[in-house]
Amino acid sequence: MASSSLMEIQVPKHAKGERSAKVPLLPVSHSPNSKSHISTRFTNVSTTPTIAKFTFLIFLSLITLAIIVFLPLIRKELTLGPQAPVVQLTALSVHKFNVSARNLTAEWDVILKIANPNLLSSVWFNRLEGFVLYEDRPLAIETMEPFGLPMKTKTELHLRLRMANWEGDQPALKQGMLNKMTKDRELGCVRFSVQMAVWATYRSGWWWSAQHVIMNPQCLDLQIGFVPGATAIGFGILMGDVPRTCYVPMLDE
Repeated sequence: MASSSLMEIQVPKHAKGERSAKVPLLPVSHSPNSKSHISTRFTNVSTTPTIAKFTFLIFLSLITLAIIVFLPLIRKELTLGPQAPVVQLTALSVHKFNVSARNLTAEWDVILKIANPNLLSSVWFNRLEGFVLYEDRPLAIETMEPFGLPMKTKTELHLRLRMANWEGDQPALKQGMLNKMTKDRELGCVRFSVQMAVWATYRSGWWWSAQHVIMNPQCLDLQIGFVPGATAIGFGILMGDVPRTCYVPMLDE
């Protein structure tokens, strides 16, 4: 039999004298489900561009939203210059508080959170001094280590200010102020303030231009409540809600 791509089938004889006939058949596919495979392939091909378009639209929407949100802030910073840091007092406690008509001893634990709100400028705190005051009179001071804050970052500062006992009268404190503080302590509440003196430098992220400033963060009228019956240990804590946002005036140096 000659080689052929067509298949042949023997037709049986239905009657005497009939001779066999060879009937050609069309080629038979070895993949009966080839149509479904082709359909699936075209479905996958048509779905892929749809997913890509959807992903691109999401990305484009996020870019547009970022421009809408941050463009006014960037424009404001370019027009008015860098903003002052955001300073919040998150905790304040007093230990070993003892006041008399001639003397005062105390230790203050202060925790501050400082954030740089600027999008284009980092800030370096070159010199920092922290104070505790009573009626605008400084009671204790602490110098802190310099540090920097990149754009849109924050950090936490822990200050421990101590006022030691003096031999004789303390020259920084007047007797009238000590008497008033004694009465406040007997009533269970003494009001202090926490302030800082800061010398800082702003540097732009694009041009690295330097701007030297002086800041005076002020956390005022902080009401310290003392535990009743704990006069001997002199322990008091900040009353009211925390954190407290502090006022931060800033001037060019």
